[in-house]
Amino acid sequence: MPTYNFKRITVVPTASSLIDTVLSSTQRKTPTEVHSKYHVTRIRQFYMRKVKFNQQLWSEKLSAILEEFPRLDDLHPFWGDLLNVLYDRDHYKLALGQIHLAWQLINKIAKDYIRLLKYGDSLYRCKTLKRAALGRMCTIVKKQNSSLQYLEQVRQHLGRLPSIDPSTRTLILCGYPNVGKSSFLNKVSRADVEVQPYAFTTKQLFVGHVDHAYLRWQVIDTPGILDRPLDERNTVEMQAVTALAHLRAAVVYMMDASETCGYTIAQQCALFHQIKPLFLNKPLVVGINKLDLLKVAGPEPMLAVSAENLRLLVDVARSADAAANGVVAPPQPVGSTMDARALVAELRACASVSFLSTVTEVGVHEVKRAA
Repeated sequence: MPTYNFKRITVVPTASSLIDTVLSSTQRKTPTEVHSKYHVTRIRQFYMRKVKFNQQLWSEKLSAILEEFPRLDDLHPFWGDLLNVLYDRDHYKLALGQIHLAWQLINKIAKDYIRLLKYGDSLYRCKTLKRAALGRMCTIVKKQNSSLQYLEQVRQHLGRLPSIDPSTRTLILCGYPNVGKSSFLNKVSRADVEVQPYAFTTKQLFVGHVDHAYLRWQVIDTPGILDRPLDERNTVEMQAVTALAHLRAAVVYMMDASETCGYTIAQQCALFHQIKPLFLNKPLVVGINKLDLLKVAGPEPMLAVSAENLRLLVDVARSADAAANGVVAPPQPVGSTMDARALVAELRACASVSFLSTVTEVGVHEVKRAA
């Protein structure tokens, strides 16, 4: 399966600039003088050469565009689905198909007019055929201006996408908006992702790299996901879903125990249960973040969380253990007889749960090692 460096795609010119380039090159690189006293065979050859050269230039320009843009069917499923989310697969294929059709039509026009030029009986007739051939080629390209502009926009956006290698060791950060995913990425890698105290600061995938146990890992910070049906999710959220669905990676599901992100623990647990099929057979860590904002007298900050929310967290922890082993366990209510200390003790004992604060850095490296 070929890999693509999207940053190497050259600029896609507009139709007018492409026409100016091709016509000026044809004028400069082919003979420019012909006289009526020349033998008709020489006149035919003169104009046939112009048409052939013009057709070759169009073929080179359009073929370069078609070859540089990736074929969705040849890409890794992650990149194929991500391009579908960002640009719409059908629109992308239609634009490339229009360019390919223009390439075919130009070749056919050149072939037809070269055949006609072989029977030109005068300078005037040969010149008229040449002008008609070049004019029809330019008209075809003019009609593809919207496709060329769309491909240029795609090229600019592709160049801004992070360099994600689907085949390397990967750690994905996911969860609700504003739960501390970007802060965690900044702490464990040399990435410098913008962090703000409001939701959806991150609107695209970001990548950082970290060395652990003499191995290089790529850490992917995904945009926040909301608890709603798949068909109601927007482009920002679908980038995160695409990464979870197609990348073989360890996953850290970040949660905000203080609820300062604007979403309750119940909502965060509901989102976990909704997307946990995407966690199957992947190493999974539930990172309970923002412990520094939990105000409680004593060494255990989790005691500031209500017993009802602790039961929801215990259920998430049990489901995380099951998902890592390939089992989608439905939400199971935790017994109401357990008090807060017992619930916290069970949470602390779960192998798939880690506690951290990206502000004080408590537990950050423990989460990295666990993942």
